[in-house]
Amino acid sequence: MVRSGSPRVLRLHGFPISNYYNRIKMALKLKGLAFEEVRAAPSRDADYLKINPLGVIPTLEIDGRFLAETHPTLEYLDEIYPETTPLMPKDPVDRHRVRQIVNYIDIHIDKPIRLLRDFHNLNEGTSDALKKLVLKEVAQGVESLNRTVKFSPYIAGNEITLADCAAYCTVPWFAELGLRHLGVDPLAGLAGFTEYKAFLDQNPDFAEIHAAAFKSIKRAKKFAGK
Repeated sequence: MVRSGSPRVLRLHGFPISNYYNRIKMALKLKGLAFEEVRAAPSRDADYLKINPLGVIPTLEIDGRFLAETHPTLEYLDEIYPETTPLMPKDPVDRHRVRQIVNYIDIHIDKPIRLLRDFHNLNEGTSDALKKLVLKEVAQGVESLNRTVKFSPYIAGNEITLADCAAYCTVPWFAELGLRHLGVDPLAGLAGFTEYKAFLDQNPDFAEIHAAAFKSIKRAKKFAGK
Protein backbone atom coordinates (compact mmCIF):
# COMPACT_ATOMS: atom_id res chain seq x y z
CA MET A 1 0.00 0.00 0.00
CA VAL A 2 1.26 3.46 -0.87
CA ARG A 3 2.06 5.59 2.17
CA SER A 4 -0.30 8.52 2.67
CA GLY A 5 2.55 11.00 2.93
CA SER A 6 4.20 10.14 -0.38
CA PRO A 7 3.58 12.26 -3.50
CA ARG A 8 0.94 10.99 -5.89
CA VAL A 9 -0.32 11.83 -9.35
CA LEU A 10 -4.12 11.76 -9.56
CA ARG A 11 -6.11 11.74 -12.79
CA LEU A 12 -9.90 11.64 -12.96
CA HIS A 13 -11.09 10.04 -16.19
CA GLY A 14 -14.59 10.88 -17.47
CA PHE A 15 -16.55 14.09 -18.00
CA PRO A 16 -19.11 16.21 -16.10
CA ILE A 17 -22.29 14.75 -17.62
CA SER A 18 -21.78 11.83 -15.20
CA ASN A 19 -23.06 12.48 -11.70
CA TYR A 20 -20.68 9.79 -10.49
CA TYR A 21 -17.74 11.58 -12.07
CA ASN A 22 -18.88 14.74 -10.28
CA ARG A 23 -19.09 12.93 -6.94
CA ILE A 24 -15.43 11.96 -7.10
CA LYS A 25 -14.48 15.42 -8.31
CA MET A 26 -16.36 16.97 -5.37
CA ALA A 27 -14.62 14.60 -2.96
CA LEU A 28 -11.18 15.46 -4.36
CA LYS A 29 -12.01 19.16 -3.96
CA LEU A 30 -13.18 18.54 -0.39
CA LYS A 31 -9.93 16.80 0.42
CA GLY A 32 -7.83 19.52 -1.18
CA LEU A 33 -6.12 17.04 -3.49
CA ALA A 34 -4.56 18.20 -6.75
CA PHE A 35 -5.74 16.20 -9.75
CA GLU A 36 -5.92 16.29 -13.53
CA GLU A 37 -9.17 15.81 -15.43
CA VAL A 38 -8.85 13.46 -18.41
CA ARG A 39 -11.69 13.47 -20.92
CA ALA A 40 -13.02 9.93 -21.35
CA ALA A 41 -16.31 8.38 -22.42
CA PRO A 42 -17.81 4.99 -21.54
CA SER A 43 -16.29 2.37 -23.81
CA ARG A 44 -16.26 -1.36 -24.48
CA ASP A 45 -12.86 -1.03 -26.08
CA ALA A 46 -10.47 -3.68 -24.80
CA ASP A 47 -7.90 -1.14 -23.63
CA TYR A 48 -10.45 0.81 -21.59
CA LEU A 49 -11.88 -2.36 -20.07
CA LYS A 50 -8.42 -3.05 -18.66
CA ILE A 51 -8.71 0.05 -16.45
CA ASN A 52 -12.48 -0.05 -15.88
CA PRO A 53 -13.89 -3.59 -16.17
CA LEU A 54 -17.48 -2.35 -16.68
CA GLY A 55 -16.44 0.17 -19.31
CA VAL A 56 -18.10 3.13 -17.57
CA ILE A 57 -17.01 6.45 -16.11
CA PRO A 58 -15.50 7.64 -13.88
CA THR A 59 -12.14 5.99 -13.37
CA LEU A 60 -9.71 7.46 -10.85
CA GLU A 61 -6.04 6.94 -11.56
CA ILE A 62 -3.56 7.20 -8.69
CA ASP A 63 0.10 6.78 -9.63
CA GLY A 64 -0.80 4.48 -12.52
CA ARG A 65 -3.28 2.42 -10.49
CA PHE A 66 -6.84 2.58 -11.81
CA LEU A 67 -9.85 2.57 -9.50
CA ALA A 68 -13.38 1.87 -10.71
CA GLU A 69 -16.80 2.11 -9.01
CA THR A 70 -17.49 5.40 -7.31
CA HIS A 71 -18.22 4.62 -3.68
CA PRO A 72 -15.48 2.05 -3.13
CA THR A 73 -13.19 4.68 -4.68
CA LEU A 74 -14.43 7.38 -2.30
CA GLU A 75 -13.89 5.18 0.74
CA TYR A 76 -10.44 4.25 -0.61
CA LEU A 77 -9.56 7.94 -0.70
CA ASP A 78 -10.44 8.15 2.99
CA GLU A 79 -8.11 5.25 3.73
CA ILE A 80 -5.06 6.54 1.88
CA TYR A 81 -5.53 10.22 2.78
CA PRO A 82 -6.43 10.06 6.50
CA GLU A 83 -5.04 13.56 7.07
CA THR A 84 -7.63 15.15 4.73
CA THR A 85 -11.32 15.95 5.26
CA PRO A 86 -12.98 12.59 6.01
CA LEU A 87 -15.87 11.44 3.83
CA MET A 88 -17.25 9.02 6.41
CA PRO A 89 -18.07 9.71 10.08
CA LYS A 90 -16.23 7.89 12.85
CA ASP A 91 -19.37 6.59 14.54
CA PRO A 92 -20.66 3.30 13.01
CA VAL A 93 -24.29 4.41 13.27
CA ASP A 94 -23.51 7.66 11.46
CA ARG A 95 -21.56 5.75 8.81
CA HIS A 96 -24.57 3.53 8.27
CA ARG A 97 -26.80 6.60 7.81
CA VAL A 98 -24.44 7.91 5.12
CA ARG A 99 -24.53 4.62 3.22
CA GLN A 100 -28.30 4.42 3.69
CA ILE A 101 -28.81 7.88 2.15
CA VAL A 102 -26.52 7.02 -0.76
CA ASN A 103 -28.49 3.82 -1.42
CA TYR A 104 -31.80 5.68 -1.44
CA ILE A 105 -30.38 8.16 -3.95
CA ASP A 106 -28.75 5.56 -6.19
CA ILE A 107 -31.41 2.83 -6.14
CA HIS A 108 -34.66 4.76 -5.77
CA ILE A 109 -33.86 8.05 -7.56
CA ASP A 110 -30.92 7.64 -9.92
CA LYS A 111 -31.79 4.18 -11.26
CA PRO A 112 -35.50 4.71 -12.06
CA ILE A 113 -35.04 8.19 -13.53
CA ARG A 114 -32.32 6.81 -15.82
CA LEU A 115 -34.99 4.53 -17.29
CA LEU A 116 -36.72 7.63 -18.65
CA ARG A 117 -33.62 8.41 -20.68
CA ASP A 118 -32.75 4.86 -21.67
CA PHE A 119 -36.25 3.80 -22.79
CA HIS A 120 -37.44 7.12 -24.18
CA ASN A 121 -38.77 6.73 -27.72
CA LEU A 122 -37.75 9.75 -29.78
CA ASN A 123 -40.85 9.45 -31.97
CA GLU A 124 -43.46 8.52 -29.39
CA GLY A 125 -42.05 10.04 -26.21
CA THR A 126 -42.17 8.31 -22.83
CA SER A 127 -44.81 5.64 -22.36
CA ASP A 128 -47.47 6.10 -19.68
CA ALA A 129 -46.55 2.74 -18.15
CA LEU A 130 -42.92 3.80 -17.73
CA LYS A 131 -43.95 7.16 -16.28
CA LYS A 132 -46.18 5.44 -13.73
CA LEU A 133 -43.43 3.00 -12.74
CA VAL A 134 -40.81 5.72 -12.32
CA LEU A 135 -43.08 8.07 -10.40
CA LYS A 136 -44.01 5.32 -7.94
CA GLU A 137 -40.42 4.27 -7.33
CA VAL A 138 -39.10 7.83 -7.00
CA ALA A 139 -41.93 8.77 -4.62
CA GLN A 140 -40.86 5.93 -2.32
CA GLY A 141 -37.27 7.12 -2.53
CA VAL A 142 -38.24 10.70 -1.69
CA GLU A 143 -40.37 9.57 1.27
CA SER A 144 -37.51 7.41 2.56
CA LEU A 145 -35.03 10.28 2.25
CA ASN A 146 -37.39 12.66 4.03
CA ARG A 147 -37.41 10.26 6.99
CA THR A 148 -33.64 9.87 7.00
CA VAL A 149 -31.85 13.11 6.05
CA LYS A 150 -30.74 15.67 8.62
CA PHE A 151 -29.81 18.89 6.76
CA SER A 152 -28.04 20.11 9.90
CA PRO A 153 -26.47 21.58 7.87
CA TYR A 154 -25.24 18.60 5.81
CA ILE A 155 -27.48 15.86 4.54
CA ALA A 156 -26.41 13.26 7.12
CA GLY A 157 -25.67 15.58 10.03
CA ASN A 158 -23.14 18.18 11.10
CA GLU A 159 -20.25 16.78 9.00
CA ILE A 160 -19.91 16.80 5.24
CA THR A 161 -19.70 13.25 3.89
CA LEU A 162 -19.84 11.27 0.69
CA ALA A 163 -23.65 11.39 1.09
CA ASP A 164 -23.38 15.09 0.25
CA CYS A 165 -21.35 14.22 -2.84
CA ALA A 166 -24.13 11.84 -3.88
CA ALA A 167 -27.01 14.23 -3.19
CA TYR A 168 -25.52 17.45 -4.53
CA CYS A 169 -24.25 15.76 -7.69
CA THR A 170 -27.44 13.80 -8.43
CA VAL A 171 -30.68 15.42 -7.26
CA PRO A 172 -30.56 18.74 -9.19
CA TRP A 173 -29.96 17.33 -12.67
CA PHE A 174 -32.05 14.21 -12.13
CA ALA A 175 -34.89 16.54 -11.21
CA GLU A 176 -34.23 18.24 -14.56
CA LEU A 177 -34.19 14.89 -16.37
CA GLY A 178 -37.42 13.85 -14.68
CA LEU A 179 -39.10 17.14 -15.53
CA ARG A 180 -38.04 16.79 -19.15
CA HIS A 181 -39.68 13.37 -19.57
CA LEU A 182 -42.54 13.52 -17.06
CA GLY A 183 -43.65 17.14 -17.25
CA VAL A 184 -43.33 17.37 -13.45
CA ASP A 185 -40.37 17.44 -11.07
CA PRO A 186 -40.49 14.02 -9.35
CA LEU A 187 -38.09 15.24 -6.65
CA ALA A 188 -40.01 18.38 -5.68
CA GLY A 189 -41.19 16.67 -2.49
CA LEU A 190 -37.68 16.34 -1.09
CA ALA A 191 -38.18 18.70 1.85
CA GLY A 192 -35.39 21.16 2.57
CA PHE A 193 -33.27 20.31 -0.45
CA THR A 194 -33.53 23.76 -2.09
CA GLU A 195 -32.13 25.46 1.00
CA TYR A 196 -29.50 22.76 1.42
CA LYS A 197 -28.29 23.15 -2.16
CA ALA A 198 -28.15 26.95 -1.77
CA PHE A 199 -25.96 26.42 1.30
CA LEU A 200 -23.53 24.16 -0.59
CA ASP A 201 -23.56 26.52 -3.59
CA GLN A 202 -21.71 29.03 -1.41
CA ASN A 203 -18.62 26.89 -1.95
CA PRO A 204 -17.27 28.03 -5.36
CA ASP A 205 -15.79 24.58 -6.08
CA PHE A 206 -19.19 22.94 -5.66
CA ALA A 207 -20.94 25.66 -7.66
CA GLU A 208 -18.45 25.09 -10.50
CA ILE A 209 -19.19 21.35 -10.48
CA HIS A 210 -22.91 22.06 -10.64
CA ALA A 211 -22.51 24.55 -13.51
CA ALA A 212 -20.27 22.20 -15.51
CA ALA A 213 -22.78 19.38 -15.16
CA PHE A 214 -25.67 21.45 -16.48
CA LYS A 215 -23.50 22.74 -19.31
CA SER A 216 -22.80 19.15 -20.34
CA ILE A 217 -26.50 18.28 -20.16
CA LYS A 218 -27.49 21.24 -22.34
CA ARG A 219 -24.80 20.34 -24.86
CA ALA A 220 -26.07 16.75 -24.97
CA LYS A 221 -29.62 18.02 -25.64
CA LYS A 222 -28.32 20.16 -28.49
CA PHE A 223 -26.51 17.24 -30.09
CA ALA A 224 -29.63 15.09 -29.70
CA GLY A 225 -31.73 17.73 -31.44
CA LYS A 226 -33.64 18.53 -28.29
